[in-house]
Amino acid sequence: MRVAVPSGRPVVLITETIGAPGMRILEQVCTCIAPWRDGVPDESAVRADFRRADAVIVRQFAVHASDIAGAPRLRVLAKHGAGLDNIDCRAATEHGVPVVYAPGGNANAVAEHAIGLLLALARNTSIADRTLRAGGAYERGQFQGIELAGRTLAIVGLGRIGRRVARKAHALDMHVIAYDPYVATAANDTPAKLYGSFDQLLAAADFVTLHVPLTAETRNMVGAGSLARLKPECRLVNTSRGGVVDERALHEALHRGSLAGAALDVFEHEPLAAGHPLRNAPNTLFTPHVGGITSEAMSNVSRQVANGVVDVLEGRTPDGVANPIVLEQAAAVRRGTSRAPAMKREHP
Repeated sequence: MRVAVPSGRPVVLITETIGAPGMRILEQVCTCIAPWRDGVPDESAVRADFRRADAVIVRQFAVHASDIAGAPRLRVLAKHGAGLDNIDCRAATEHGVPVVYAPGGNANAVAEHAIGLLLALARNTSIADRTLRAGGAYERGQFQGIELAGRTLAIVGLGRIGRRVARKAHALDMHVIAYDPYVATAANDTPAKLYGSFDQLLAAADFVTLHVPLTAETRNMVGAGSLARLKPECRLVNTSRGGVVDERALHEALHRGSLAGAALDVFEHEPLAAGHPLRNAPNTLFTPHVGGITSEAMSNVSRQVANGVVDVLEGRTPDGVANPIVLEQAAAVRRGTSRAPAMKREHP
């Protein structure tokens, strides 16, 4: 662990807006600095402020190894959310900086958004809306959709969000199947049939929804080969991370008609570029990474993250630590243990 600098209240750098409950918790014990312009981080100002920060809270702002190495006072990094792909957790661990996050804080919001996208795809809501707004002639039959009841939903990733999606889809009378190599059996309250083969899961699906973190293992896991295994009438929803889907392969599948539609809340590079090929892909519905943004979720996540930051700064063990080895090593040093514990997986 880094040595605390005894210079009054600890300084917390907040790179993007967070929920008011979290701000109130932080302001009671910390000096908060927030170099925003209309809620958008000023990147040069943020990176300069790393040097004087005891804690840094980010949402989508990328934290590199160089930022961590150049921050002599940094004692804790925090992600206002659950996905950690924008933080170099390995570098944080190497520098003895714990990374706290908010697993589950926005799980219900993302699950509801995924279900909403499923419904919108099934009923051609986006196409109908655009057609009416354009003001031209139309025939109601061109918007004919399908019903979710009786359809098979394949959930990839049966974590906190995936399990919630399973329960909500089951309530809509869908058949729910799932694939997650890290889950041996579905929980009793999760009405999903687990498949041991990703390819077999895809072949059985009428809808696919993705709920996995972005890792080396999951990057582009839905590529040309995976898309070829789907039924032509299948529809894809992604509210996890953009890099999980090969966007070029998805674009080609949609134009070929080998996939009936796709609803994406996340993209490999955000915001989606004006000239990105997906913008002219047929049967698509896009939202700007808002799946986890509800008033309830923002409050939940901000409280979890703020409490985690304050716990670390005041010497307590927080909930939701991505690299607990750092805290274990610090505890071993305090106990005078000669050997630190072995390294563990950084992302649970």
